[in-house]
Amino acid sequence: MKLPKSVVTEEVQELVMVAPDLKISSLLKVVPAEGSNDNGGGGGGGEELFVPPLNFAMVDNGIFRSGFPDTSNFPFLQTLGLRSIIYLCPEPYPEANMEFLKSNRIQLFQFGIEGCKEPFVNIPEDTIREALKVLVDVKNHPVLIHCKRGK
Repeated sequence: MKLPKSVVTEEVQELVMVAPDLKISSLLKVVPAEGSNDNGGGGGGGEELFVPPLNFAMVDNGIFRSGFPDTSNFPFLQTLGLRSIIYLCPEPYPEANMEFLKSNRIQLFQFGIEGCKEPFVNIPEDTIREALKVLVDVKNHPVLIHCKRGK
């Protein structure tokens, strides 16, 4: 499916290509490109663009992954109906993100893994086991797993 050029982010176009069953195109509200004369009949400027977090992708039904979401990603995340977020970094979750989770009744599971995607980072087995328990429990789905960059 090809989206109109008026959709600003390349990430959205890539998401439609990677996860066509997500029906992401039905979640988007198209905003006319700058300089366009198309009023859209909407009365001007009240349209909202849903922006996925960096490196967002669907892993499987009810399981998503991404980089760290910021406030511009919150409207998009709301469309996913998330029940849980698995956060893989040791740093505290920012207050704005905590407020978003609270207002949307999303549970946060934090597994502070030091290091990065290097192949020889030693992650304690009990941490991996606990994270997998959260992930396989469908009561936690839909779930978003994220670190800083989503890699």
